[in-house]
Amino acid sequence: MNRLVNGLRAACAFVLLAALAAPGARAALAPWSALAGKTVLLVTGGAESPEPNDDARVARHLRKLGFTVRTADAAAPASAAAGASLIVLSSTANAHELGDKYADVPVPVFTWNTYDYPNLGLTGPVLHRDYEVIDPVQHYADSFAVLYAYGANITSEISRAVGLKPQLFGTLYLEPETAGWGRPGPGGTVIADFFGSRSHAAVFTYERDATLADGRVAPARRVAFYLGNDDFHLLTAVHGPAAKDPNLRSWAIGRKLFDAALRWAVSPPPPIPTYDPAAIDAGIRSVAHGKRVLFVERVHGGEGHRSDANMVAHLRSLGFTVVVADQTAPQSVARGMSLVMISGTCSKWKLANKYDEVRLPLISLEGLLSDSLHFTGRDRYRDYGEHGELLESDDPPEDYLDIVGAWSPMAAGLKPGLVRFTYHPGVLKWAWPLPDATVIATLPGEPHEDAIFGYPKGARMAGGFIAPARRALLPTDNPSYDDMTPQGRALFDAVVLWTIGG
Repeated sequence: MNRLVNGLRAACAFVLLAALAAPGARAALAPWSALAGKTVLLVTGGAESPEPNDDARVARHLRKLGFTVRTADAAAPASAAAGASLIVLSSTANAHELGDKYADVPVPVFTWNTYDYPNLGLTGPVLHRDYEVIDPVQHYADSFAVLYAYGANITSEISRAVGLKPQLFGTLYLEPETAGWGRPGPGGTVIADFFGSRSHAAVFTYERDATLADGRVAPARRVAFYLGNDDFHLLTAVHGPAAKDPNLRSWAIGRKLFDAALRWAVSPPPPIPTYDPAAIDAGIRSVAHGKRVLFVERVHGGEGHRSDANMVAHLRSLGFTVVVADQTAPQSVARGMSLVMISGTCSKWKLANKYDEVRLPLISLEGLLSDSLHFTGRDRYRDYGEHGELLESDDPPEDYLDIVGAWSPMAAGLKPGLVRFTYHPGVLKWAWPLPDATVIATLPGEPHEDAIFGYPKGARMAGGFIAPARRALLPTDNPSYDDMTPQGRALFDAVVLWTIGG
């Protein structure tokens, strides 16, 4: 029996390592050939659809891609999706009639019905703050501005499929048009945004098991796209001799982005992780041999010194060779290392700008270093801070985290929602990363105070910095490692495994 259990744990560790090795630990896009013949339910306004509209063009395009297309109007019951592999919601469908009927359906949803975003849990409920439809009649100037957008994420499967860059690209052709934007919750991924603001997302997604903006959990993949009723035929594309110009190819990507997002929605998602600390332990041990960890701390510090010593002992028990360096040591001590871990005992002033450009995986346990490490912007209290710190925070000490990225192996298989991180309330650090980061946990009631997140290699970080290797934040204050619950320890180990596993 022990052999069987150990064999299963080894198998789980192997699967976990395979997932961790993928960029961003996500599933790959399925080839179009594997999607041919799948049924798409296209929900429109039916006979009451506004004129003009592009619903018929969309249906023809879906068939050209190989899908079998069924149509239904907004009044149809959710049972109309039976047997479908994808639900597509057109903006011609009345959002009041749609309601939330497709919100809990365990089928991927691709939508450009902006007014229905709150019903699906994709955004909050407040018009103009959480979502908005821009049209030439009411927003003439902005209707020109939405003819282009910014690439916000460059490492997602969708972004890589279209070669998305952190620059402008053309969304629609030539004349002012209608387009929608939304402000997704922390479990969402912003692919492209309007006005250079991640709060005005033109294209955004939720992975299966990600936490939606209203606190519900996505039962399948969700994609929100910026189209209006008759915009589909205006999506930018490049043909003929113009396709030889690399600048035009990276500008006219509207149609490619639509197809890639559609393909992502209907592709199989990654397997849902299970809570198995033993498998995480086995996974770390399988990669730790021969790996050297540089642990940077305040060597002669007071508070947190014992906790640092226990973290070092834990890493050594897993098989790592750990070298301890003082915060004042030169960055050259990182040569020959496999991972840099920066303790929460480090002073921002003593550490200075060390380790930000080191070409090694890095974990910061100190949220106040987030600006100097390019994790986030420079505005303390808005971009990063300390939750529960006396005189530094409006919030009391906290011992729970809210898991919003349960689909990622960094979440250690914990279910979406609140999890007790430490046994006693204390100070927890946070930052608000850029869209290339995968957010795992936020602080309760603070959706933009992200406590655990990771940037994959090649991700765009703050200030245009490109991550030379994986980067992650853990929210531990000086002594909190010793106070971690088993779930907190599992999160710690899962982040270590993800960070060094690429």
